[in-house]
Amino acid sequence: MPFVAFGSFVVVNMAESQLRESVGIGLEQRAVQTKLVLESHIGEQVVDLRLLALMPVVQKALPGHAPPLDPKEIRRKEQAWAQDSDPRLHTALLESVVAERLRDVTAVRPGLRSIQVVDTRGRVVAASGRGGSLFHGEKAWFKELAAQKGQPMAWIGDIERVTGSSLSALEVGYPVRDEAGVFTGAIRGLLDARSLYRVLSPVRIGRTGHATLIRSNDGMILASDEGERILTTSFPGFASLSGAVEGFPLAEGGEAIFGKARLKRGYWTIQEVTADIEGQQVLIEPARIVGFSPVDQIPGVSWLVVVEQDLEEAVHPISGVTRYLWVHFIGVFATVILLALYFSFKLERPVMEDELHLHEEHIPASLKARAAANE
Repeated sequence: MPFVAFGSFVVVNMAESQLRESVGIGLEQRAVQTKLVLESHIGEQVVDLRLLALMPVVQKALPGHAPPLDPKEIRRKEQAWAQDSDPRLHTALLESVVAERLRDVTAVRPGLRSIQVVDTRGRVVAASGRGGSLFHGEKAWFKELAAQKGQPMAWIGDIERVTGSSLSALEVGYPVRDEAGVFTGAIRGLLDARSLYRVLSPVRIGRTGHATLIRSNDGMILASDEGERILTTSFPGFASLSGAVEGFPLAEGGEAIFGKARLKRGYWTIQEVTADIEGQQVLIEPARIVGFSPVDQIPGVSWLVVVEQDLEEAVHPISGVTRYLWVHFIGVFATVILLALYFSFKLERPVMEDELHLHEEHIPASLKARAAANE
């Protein structure tokens, strides 16, 4: 029985390891699928901006060379735009034919909160609605688009909080060029980050499995089920996960000693995360199996799609079998011990009672006479 019990638990542990590996591979595949859908979603927004950049009405609204602006005039118009105190500015930017086309796009694409058309100086010449800055000449996105050579490419920013709001958004830009390929302006779109969560929300595995979008360099949560964690909390256990993302051995020092990693797994097991709060260890997140996939088809972003599931739920079938095995072997051992005790007490008792003298009836007469003569 001890050998059977030991062999059974070895087999169960092997099955648990294989189940954990199977679950991890499944979570990795879901992460890859979700990553592809997310990249397709961002690509659709870029296509919308590209189509706007090719529209004749937009290209006609952008002069080939915009005159420089006086800093005082810039400050005055920024203040008037923020307060909506200049009717002429309001009419020029929000009631033009270009502005109507921009509003048509935002009506079809609710995720695009606002769209702006800017000239070669970074000044907004048309907008789908009020809000945001009026001058973008010194912004990084505009400088990068203006400096592009060759094939025009979209500029994708990072998810950030909208100034004066609790909402988070993603900045997207695309250059506008004339027939000769000369830069004449740009299209700027502000994509609501909640539209990214609509891509993640359908991912459900069991009771606890779900998808999260995080920043790959610091683990900041960008889109998640838990809205209060977005742009405020790092992914629990990211220090452990980052090593798996980079592959083992880590960094240049590890590669110099051990050589380049031949295989990078797309999943990792993160142990439970605890925190010391007022002298007590508080559980932040239970142990989880995490599948991950880097977002590599969107230029300029460092994102990581992770699909996680609690380890307890993932290996629950094997855990149930293990409990039943424990109960089974404890019951068998208890039965064997009780039977052994019972039969041991039985062996200590005589087969016949001495008072009955039944054994004397079976003694031969010669033995009886010999016994009497001896006496």
